[in-house]
Amino acid sequence: MTVILSEAKNPGGERVRRLPVMTWLALPASAATTLWIAGCRPDLPSNHKETLMYKPTAVWDAAHTGTELDKILGIGLDNQGRVYATAGKGDKGVLVFDGAGRVVDAWGEGFADKHGLRIFGDRVWVTDRQRHIVMEFTLDGRLLRTLGTDGHSGPADNQFDKPADVAVAPNGDIYIADGYGNSRVMRFAADGRLKQSWGTKGAAPGQFDVVHNIVIDRTGRVLVADRENRRIQLFDLDGRYIEQWTHVGKPFGLALDDQNRIYTTDGQSNCVYVLDRDGGVLAQFGRTGTGPGEFQVAHSIAVDKQGNIYVAEGDGMRIQLFTLQNSADKPNM
Repeated sequence: MTVILSEAKNPGGERVRRLPVMTWLALPASAATTLWIAGCRPDLPSNHKETLMYKPTAVWDAAHTGTELDKILGIGLDNQGRVYATAGKGDKGVLVFDGAGRVVDAWGEGFADKHGLRIFGDRVWVTDRQRHIVMEFTLDGRLLRTLGTDGHSGPADNQFDKPADVAVAPNGDIYIADGYGNSRVMRFAADGRLKQSWGTKGAAPGQFDVVHNIVIDRTGRVLVADRENRRIQLFDLDGRYIEQWTHVGKPFGLALDDQNRIYTTDGQSNCVYVLDRDGGVLAQFGRTGTGPGEFQVAHSIAVDKQGNIYVAEGDGMRIQLFTLQNSADKPNM
């Protein structure tokens, strides 16, 4: 068994080793057993109670899928458990996988720089940074509508600047993480009419520096991955600031489950965090590398009905599956 220690700097600049209680990440039986007793954030406050354990159980890469994969920046699951990812190349930008990682469908002609992918009911939403648009599709890839001005960025009400992600509220309102250029959240009615926007470039509460991911939880909170400010900001549905969490590194991806747990990836240090509704860390795992449980830009994340985690890697060009080991803690979705 290999024990992995983390290193941190004390106020005097010296490197110190820490051995906190951490989440266990078990490797497959065929691999060398590794116990992660220290990892992403060994310096978390003592009120964080890590109670969940995950096991890496599958790697979907080009060798596994039999398909050449692109950088994977967006991932989502439909109600049948199929996995959709912006993993394809050419005129098949979205690949659809079954539960075993086999490609069962491919669609998406015309993408220039596909980024975020979300599924709400029987609709798939994809953002395109280079075209500055957000597209709504059916599950089989039929384009229904486009938000934004195709090929033109800007700050106007009908424009985005490299939009990164999308969320749909229970009432049908559409929230766009806009994004890399405009540093704002835009809220549209279900019919596409702009209702409001908030945010400017900066580091104060309510300001952003790369609005990278966005989700809406079951209590009506809007969670925004404010990536370059290294925080998750929380708002109500009308954009009123609630609070911010700054203990999960540089947040790239966000996802939710039915128990209102929050899942986030730190794509810089390549860590995955599972949080309770108050931001407390329930699990953390990962590091930079190419082995099981290691990532090359842990970019986006999704969770299925059993509480299993799917992590899409940007530079790694693969999807890793992590199985929740605590059966009593599996979400009811």
